[in-house]
Amino acid sequence: MGRDYFLDKDALVDKQGNIYFVFTNYNPPGYLFAYLKYVYTSRGLWKGYERVLPYYGVKRLIKLPQRFDYEPCYGVTYPVVYLSEVKEHLRPEEGLEKIVRESPKDKATEALIDFIYAHEIDARNAGVTGSLLLGIAHENSDVDLVIYGDKSSEDFLHSFPGFQRDDDWILETSRNYGLSLEVAKRLYNNKTRGIYKGVKFSVLFVNEKPRRYCEMVCRQAGEIETKGTIYGDVKALYYPSSAVLQAEKEYEVISFEGIFSSVMYGARKVSVKGALMQCNDKEVIVVGDRRVGGYVTPDM
Repeated sequence: MGRDYFLDKDALVDKQGNIYFVFTNYNPPGYLFAYLKYVYTSRGLWKGYERVLPYYGVKRLIKLPQRFDYEPCYGVTYPVVYLSEVKEHLRPEEGLEKIVRESPKDKATEALIDFIYAHEIDARNAGVTGSLLLGIAHENSDVDLVIYGDKSSEDFLHSFPGFQRDDDWILETSRNYGLSLEVAKRLYNNKTRGIYKGVKFSVLFVNEKPRRYCEMVCRQAGEIETKGTIYGDVKALYYPSSAVLQAEKEYEVISFEGIFSSVMYGARKVSVKGALMQCNDKEVIVVGDRRVGGYVTPDM
C-alpha cells in the first residue's frame, strides 16, 4: 500500500481529469498546495493532454486557471486543490517501481533505467515524476528523476560527475526569467539537469517526511535587495529552497523559484532580492513573491 500523505512532486488527478502537481511537504487540513499542469483536450501531445503551464516560474503560475486561496499563516496566496476533488494520488516512488519492473521499451524509460543502474541509485529512495509518472509521455519526453531524503540527495550530488550540458535550459531560463545569458549560465548545474543518452534529465530532491502546516506565522514587511554570503545545506535542494544569508544581519532565504536552489546550496557570495517577511522571531526573504519577484544570483 502506498503512503497516505502527500509530498512535493506527487501528482493529483481531479474528478474532471485535470492533472496537478503538489509543491510542498506541508498542507492544510482539507486541501493541498498544488498547481495545474495538464488538461485533457484530445489534441495534446501528451496522449491527448495539453500543458497549461508550459514554462515554470511564479509569474506564470499565478495566471493558471485554477483556485487560489489566501493563507493567513504565511500572508500569501497559493494555488490549491481541495481533497474532496482529488480522484487519484500518484506517487513518484511507485511510478519508478513500475517502470523498473515492467522495463518498457521507449527512449526515455530506457535511458532512465540505464541511468539508475549505471550510477548505482537506490530505487528505494528514488522516484519519477512528470509525464512518465502519469503515463502520458511522448517520444521526446524528458525524465524527471526524484531523489528522496537528506543522505541520498547529498550522496548523489557528491558522487555524480554530471550530465552533458543542456544549452536549451540556459536559453529558456534567460528568456523566461529575464536574466542575461551570463547569469543563466552561472545558475546552471549539470549535476541536476542535462542530457543523458540523448534524453533530457532533471534531478529533483524531496524531503521524504511531511511537515506540520503553519510552523511559521509571517507578516509582510516590505521588500529588500542586499548582498552577502549564503550558507545552504540539503534544505536548499528541496522545494521551496531554504538557506541562511549573512548580510548586514542574518536572514533566512526561502525561494519558490527552483532555478536558484543550486546557488543556495553550499557557501558563496550572492546578490538577493525578495519580499521581506517577519516570521515568528526571524526575518525571512521570500524569493518568488508574486508582487516582488526576486532572485538569488552568484556574484563574480
